[in-house]
Amino acid sequence: MQNCLAVYTVKRAITGGKLAEIAQSVGIDLRFMALGGQIASNTEAIRGKALPDVNGGALLIVGGFEADQENLIDFDTRLSQGDQPALARKLNGGLLPWCEFYSHKFNYEKACQQDQTEQAKLDASVTKKQLPALKVAKTRYQIYNQGQTEKGSQLMKTLTPALAEAVDGIVADYQR
Repeated sequence: MQNCLAVYTVKRAITGGKLAEIAQSVGIDLRFMALGGQIASNTEAIRGKALPDVNGGALLIVGGFEADQENLIDFDTRLSQGDQPALARKLNGGLLPWCEFYSHKFNYEKACQQDQTEQAKLDASVTKKQLPALKVAKTRYQIYNQGQTEKGSQLMKTLTPALAEAVDGIVADYQR
């Protein structure tokens, strides 16, 4: 199962609020958490600042599609109550789709210089036609379906192309 996609763009990083808008445009209600499924204490910062500038650019995104609304309402209630154990059960039980989301500045040349194997991985992650866009990209977003669930895969595969379109970016198969 494909479990990580990336978006590369020359544009500046977006805010969490913009990411939530992009998700909404494709039918996803998005929530933000800290990695590890921990309740984020800085939701306003996540929504208002460029994503690489909060939590080291690493978040857990929880999405709800139309069929998930009942679970999402319960999730929001538990989140507002600070009920960490119930949230963990909901996420670990696969009741809502979730993915790790990473956002950071990107420099193709530096990435290739830091790791001898990185250039081959990066070049293989896109088509030859997309390679010039990858080489000039300034921002990379990675959506990682770490739980390798079908719902997580649906979240990743629905959100990634919408994000790429919104930031005039390209989608890369980060695992290729």
